[in-house]
Amino acid sequence: MIHALFVAACFLIDGVLMALFPNNASFTDLMFISNLGFCALILTIRKFNLIDSCLFAICFGMFYDHYFANTLLIYAIAYCFSAFVVHFWSKHMTDTVLESLILCISTIFVKDCVVYFCMFFNQMAGLSIQTWFVKVEFLTILANAILVLILISLLRLKEDYIEKKERQIRKEEKVEWFRLRSKR
Repeated sequence: MIHALFVAACFLIDGVLMALFPNNASFTDLMFISNLGFCALILTIRKFNLIDSCLFAICFGMFYDHYFANTLLIYAIAYCFSAFVVHFWSKHMTDTVLESLILCISTIFVKDCVVYFCMFFNQMAGLSIQTWFVKVEFLTILANAILVLILISLLRLKEDYIEKKERQIRKEEKVEWFRLRSKR
């Protein structure tokens, strides 16, 4: 539950950032698309098993499709594919800041490529791949790298909170077990 609330809060921050930095539909300027929620999702599901990570990603992909992108299942597919890639790639990674940053930036690129090609094949994208990369993807990756560094520190605070709660629950269970055992 805490994981879902954390990711949802990051998606809400994405909405605020997109309102503060609106995009130009004519593609005359560089565009920034905040992926804080997606990165929170990626960093959260890397410790889940494959089924749970894909289901978690599909749910938040449908959420993004409905509330942010106004598309039908494009982001759900992209998020699921990204979760699949992260599941197999994160087995070979540790939990350092640099590796988490690389994981987030590379999955943003993978997700955006999947979205671009889905839209291109459905004839919804009117940009060439070179224009898309220069006008949309370049600034998105650079700006999200800064946001991911902040996100990693917030994620570590969340994990510390969860670990503290788990230790407290285990301590209470141990005390209850000794109390029940002493009644015999």
